[in-house]
This record gives sequence, structure tokens and C-alpha cells, in this order.
Amino acid sequence: MAASSRQAVVILHEIYGINAHIQRARETWQGRGFDVFTPALFPHTAPFTYAQQEMAYRHFTQQVGFDPAPVVSLLETLRAQYTTLIVVGYSVGATLAWLAARSGLCDGVICHYGSRIRQHCDTAPPCPALILIARHEPAFDTSVLQQTLAQFPLVQCCMFDAHHGFCDAESATFDEGMARGARERVWEFVGSICVWKGARPEA
Repeated sequence: MAASSRQAVVILHEIYGINAHIQRARETWQGRGFDVFTPALFPHTAPFTYAQQEMAYRHFTQQVGFDPAPVVSLLETLRAQYTTLIVVGYSVGATLAWLAARSGLCDGVICHYGSRIRQHCDTAPPCPALILIARHEPAFDTSVLQQTLAQFPLVQCCMFDAHHGFCDAESATFDEGMARGARERVWEFVGSICVWKGARPEA
């Protein structure tokens, strides 16, 4: 695929697959002037529904897992084509984004409520990272993760008084106000990267 922009983003989906939420994210980034890549982390195209959460999580853990190699391979291909390359992930996709960014192949990484990042905090990516976490996670203490990530100078960890999935308009935990705040932080972060790379994004 020939690059139509100097900027590209790779969006990594949640356990559900490429659903309406990921499609909206893709359209938003395209509207900002980015070429967008949304690789399917599993082969079937029909996404799981939110009512199938347990099935979707079991499928992801058993059939996909947190091996960043396929994402890193994509980044290797894209790196030669783009001045600015950013990876964005949601939930399990956020953890994969964090792991793939440690390859040094991207210019920034944005992780939305990647709870499993807590298990991979030994090393941070060598690029700027924005971690957006929900305060109310049932499985772990988010303040501990925030404190752990604070040791890395290139990592910004922003806590929102919300629940996992708060940025997804289709989710039962969607919070419009918190999602708006998260978007503002994202575009501020992206703007700083693109200006530094000499490729300011469209307003």
C-alpha cells in the first residue's frame, strides 16, 4: 500500500475484535490526516458482542495472547514509509501496543486502560507513551500502576475517575465527560509528537 500521508497510526482492538468502536476510532484518526491500520488480531472478521465478554476473553487468551511479534512485523514494514508512526491500543490491545512499542519502531504509543501493562513494567518503550487508566478496575489497584509508571520519564499516566471501557460509546461503562477529557489528552500528546517530528496534525 502506497502511503498517502507522512503520518500513520496502528490501532489495536480489544478482545471483541474490529467492532463499531474501533471503526469510529479509525475514522477519527483518518479525519486528523493519518493513514490508519487496524490489524485483526484473530482471523475471523465478525467481532464478538459485549454480551460475549467471557467467550471473547477466553478466545483471546487461548488463541491470540500477548505476543507482540505480529504487531512488530507490521511496524517494521510501516517504519520505512512514514515520518510519524504511532501505536494506539484498547484494553488487551493497549498491552500489546505497550509491548510492541518497546521495539523502538514507533514514535509514540497510546494505551487505553491496558490493565495487563502492570505485568510488563520492567521496561518502558523508548518513545513517549500516554497511558489512560480508569480508577475503578476490579482486578488491581490502579494507583500502584500509576506509581510504577511514574519511574519512566517518557511515560505519562493519566488517571480518570471512570470504569474500564469508559472511552467506548458502545460500552455500558461509557462516560462522555471522561472520554472527552481522554481525547483532549490524546490530541495534546499526538500534537507534541507530530510537531517534534515536523508533521503537525490537522486541527
